[in-house]
Amino acid sequence: MKRVLVLVFFFPSLLQATTLLEAVNAARRYDAGFSAALEEKKAGNEAFDQGIAGLLPSINLEGGYAKQDQPHVKYAAAVKRHNYSVNLNQPLFDLAKFAAFQRGSAMSDLADAEFIVAQQTLIRDVSDAFFRVVYQREVLEVAVSAIRVYGQQREQARAALRLGEGTRTEVDEAQANYDDAQAKEIAARNDLEIAGTAYTRLTGLIADGIEPVSSQCYRLTQQENMQQALLLAQRNNAEIRKASTQVAQARSNVVSATAAHLPVVNLQASYGGNWSRGEDENVLDNIFGTTSKTKNTLVGVNVSLLLFAGGGQLSASRETLNRLNQAKYALENTRRQVNQQTRTAWLNITNGRALLKARQKAALSANSKVKSTRYGRELGLRTTIDELNAEQKYYDAMQNEAESRYKYLSAGIQLLALQGTLDDPMLQQFSCHPTQISSSDRK
Repeated sequence: MKRVLVLVFFFPSLLQATTLLEAVNAARRYDAGFSAALEEKKAGNEAFDQGIAGLLPSINLEGGYAKQDQPHVKYAAAVKRHNYSVNLNQPLFDLAKFAAFQRGSAMSDLADAEFIVAQQTLIRDVSDAFFRVVYQREVLEVAVSAIRVYGQQREQARAALRLGEGTRTEVDEAQANYDDAQAKEIAARNDLEIAGTAYTRLTGLIADGIEPVSSQCYRLTQQENMQQALLLAQRNNAEIRKASTQVAQARSNVVSATAAHLPVVNLQASYGGNWSRGEDENVLDNIFGTTSKTKNTLVGVNVSLLLFAGGGQLSASRETLNRLNQAKYALENTRRQVNQQTRTAWLNITNGRALLKARQKAALSANSKVKSTRYGRELGLRTTIDELNAEQKYYDAMQNEAESRYKYLSAGIQLLALQGTLDDPMLQQFSCHPTQISSSDRK
């Protein structure tokens, strides 16, 4: 508690109302795992440039200088030699380098897909932590309210017992409900602290600043039926995209292994010069060629073909084919898992909304029952125990409603993540207020 007060004193903005979108943006800046994923994406994107570089010409400049001392000869006692050359090498047919280009492109796409997965995971984790704090806060509020009411009823039961108008059973029942509510309060405070710690770890924000979310904010806009939801998930799911890029990368490895059995054709060209000069030159230098200066130009095509390498390339080819089949099966497995998870999430939303409405009505009915039971007790038609039981059911109904709201909102986030549409505009749907919703939407 002291830690929170110190943070609030020095950083008052931390306790301003925080929406879900603001929490996600804070996590993008704060979470070290997400920052690492971003750097990994940048590094992976370089594979595309590295792959295409192999298809482009390579040009290099070479030069040299040497001095040769011959103190015992009668000519060229010291010879200085200079040379330079500019060399160009352009692949004309090299399937291995083309495969490297394909692999680089696939690796770049894989880096993008993995980053999208990291984004979706971060939003889902922050949303779950956000909603859990809201849920645990409601649970705590219910427990505190129950303690207050049961405490009042316990005192009333004790007073009635002293006046001879009550029974010991009523006192014990009120005490039991009061003790149970205290135990629930302790558990609720602990669970809220744990949820707040998880939220702070992801976002760096104080959980007390979370703005409540209305379950009426989220609407089924793109999931009118299950088949539409499944089609959208198969088209946009981040895990499926990642598995697809892994298949493309495996195909490039097959091409690369096949290239080892094919010839490599390169265009080679060079231009350079060589000259030498001996000290104390005389006629012998010209006779024996110590002093010379030449220019040379070379243009040609080089062809190389590997004939035998111990059978290693054949084994590598078989290995890449097996890796390709593995990637294809992994892709199909991912598709089936996403299909099953999407069905579950869609059903959790559809049935969850109906369950939430039912539990909202149940809470209203339980509240009405408390009022009628209290009125009946005043008329002598109901006992204090009846009233305590009615209040217990009312607080249980309120907690069930909060749980249904949490599960409903979490299912919405899960479905959006599975469909690859969990982005900032979608998060705006969880930042509205009940007053912003028309009366037709409440029905």
